[in-house]
Amino acid sequence: MKDQRGSVTVMSLAMLLFLMVVAVAWLPMMTMEKTAAASDYREQQAWNAAEAGYKRAVAQLEGGNAIWKDCLIDDNDLKDGTFSVVNGLGGEPQSGNEKLAGVLENGIWYAVAISSATSGVELKHGESGNGNYTPVQGETYSITSIGSCDGIHKVIRKTYTLGDNGGTGGGDSGGEETLELPGLVQAGGDVKVSDNQNGLFGGDLYGSKFHSDNNNSWIFNNSEYTAYMKGPYDRTLKTYIPDSIFLKNSYSNLVDIPADLVLGSGKNYFWDMSKLNENWFYLHAEKSSGQVIFIDNKTAAKIKTNGIIGPSTGKPVTLIFTDNITIGGNITGNVRMFFANNFTLENLGPAVGLIMIMANGQVTIDAPITDGFLSSYKNITIGNRLFKGQIQVKGDFTTKGTIHYSNAVLNEPGFTVPKGMRENK
Repeated sequence: MKDQRGSVTVMSLAMLLFLMVVAVAWLPMMTMEKTAAASDYREQQAWNAAEAGYKRAVAQLEGGNAIWKDCLIDDNDLKDGTFSVVNGLGGEPQSGNEKLAGVLENGIWYAVAISSATSGVELKHGESGNGNYTPVQGETYSITSIGSCDGIHKVIRKTYTLGDNGGTGGGDSGGEETLELPGLVQAGGDVKVSDNQNGLFGGDLYGSKFHSDNNNSWIFNNSEYTAYMKGPYDRTLKTYIPDSIFLKNSYSNLVDIPADLVLGSGKNYFWDMSKLNENWFYLHAEKSSGQVIFIDNKTAAKIKTNGIIGPSTGKPVTLIFTDNITIGGNITGNVRMFFANNFTLENLGPAVGLIMIMANGQVTIDAPITDGFLSSYKNITIGNRLFKGQIQVKGDFTTKGTIHYSNAVLNEPGFTVPKGMRENK
């Protein structure tokens, strides 16, 4: 019995030792978990603070605030990390004393800088310089907001167009998203490129098949160009535009387009083309940065224009066509065009500027485009014309003209695509 009692004691001690070892092993893991959880909390709070700063900046712009004292810091100070003014989540600015040093290290705060992406004006802290500035309708503003929680910083950089009611998606308003695509062409079907090329593509081509028929002079019988053939696109091509984009009631506060087609800033327009008096017209949309023109063109399947003129800087104007359309004439400036069905661009003038063309039907391009982005839920055909830009197409891509890679359109703020785009309807 004594031996048995002794063995139980030894076993108990061994078990206790094992538990102590396990506890010691778990202790640093628990500490790491606690540290990670605390870090995640601070990061989330920093994001929340940055978002609060951005929303406050938008609210101040929308409210027409003319005095920017204690609201902002200079953009250079943001870049340098010299935060002369910060705002606690209670909204009270702090600067120039020991209280500021404490909040920078330990508190939750945000710091915001605003500048006009349209005119270049930087809104300044204080009552001198641009400390007194009245926001302008239709102006596009670049907003940088830094949020911080106990020394962890997060940054939000967005552009905002004053007067944009969300009908365009506004790039950063939540209705749209940035599209990033590799190379020159992404096709779900066949790729046919003629040998009418002047130099190399400058970007890769993706497709299910690359034609090299000598009788039709398809270029992929030329070894100089085969290096650009990358085979099938390995990601989902989202080429179908949501149906809601082509519903008039998706856009609030539409006003009838003026008879002279000279558009103001800060307004979205409705255009009934059955009331189009002349086949040749000028559409002056230079001031319509970030705005929508919703077009009912069921009675106008073909139009000719002396010029569709978009903004020269900032966000593009967006034209939405609800039916098949053929357009002939010059297109200039920053312009997005969404088509519910088929679209043809006739060779009656070039498209010069940054041009985005997206359609749920066939796209046919018979005019030169210097910097463009094309998207089709069906097929895309380019005639014997120059195209420089990027292309995505669910079906086949064919060109008889010269094509070169440029990502200028998708890299420009405001040239976003509607959220909810998908591969199949």
